[in-house]
Amino acid sequence: MYRYLLLLSFVLFSYNSAAQISSDPAAKVLLDEVSAATDALEAIHIVFEYHLNNSAENIQETAAGELTIKDNQYILSFMGIEQMSDGENVWTIMTDDEEVQISEIDLDDEGALTPSNLLKMYEKGFIYQMREKVGNLQMIELLPENPDDVDYIKIHLVIDTKKHQIKNLKQFGKDATHSEYIINNFAPSIIEDAAFIFNETDYPDFEIIDLK
Repeated sequence: MYRYLLLLSFVLFSYNSAAQISSDPAAKVLLDEVSAATDALEAIHIVFEYHLNNSAENIQETAAGELTIKDNQYILSFMGIEQMSDGENVWTIMTDDEEVQISEIDLDDEGALTPSNLLKMYEKGFIYQMREKVGNLQMIELLPENPDDVDYIKIHLVIDTKKHQIKNLKQFGKDATHSEYIINNFAPSIIEDAAFIFNETDYPDFEIIDLK
């Protein structure tokens, strides 16, 4: 009976402790400042590295990429694929296959994750906690409010507190897969809206596949 009461007390304590976790106000303030700084830029050009590691399966991947964002529009070059979007349509250009696939973004899905909202994905659905700080670099831990709905345990954001820019994003998966984006360059850009629209004349020999 004593063991049962001890176990019950432990379970209740663990549940109450988890339920009492709330966002650190200082972390929320810093993230709001990052959002404001990002919104103030008309367009952004990012050069980044991507790392994926799964020690259990002995999988390691590394790739470099570039991303230009303007409002809901973007141009992405990553892992041998070029992709562009005008905010409604997405053109995926596979040069090796000489093929272009056209799809569309589900504008009714507020949770849809696209390169255009990747820098602000933290704004909803997370509990924020301040972690270690080294110089101007502050780590914030993001814990999902609904952990059963996602395939990861937590996300670590590293923010430059002087520039109010994200420098690093690392996601810890439930299956021991860790993925990380390291931003090597984050700079304002000037680009016309027409640059985000696919021009078939630039790819005369490519097969165009409309998946819409």
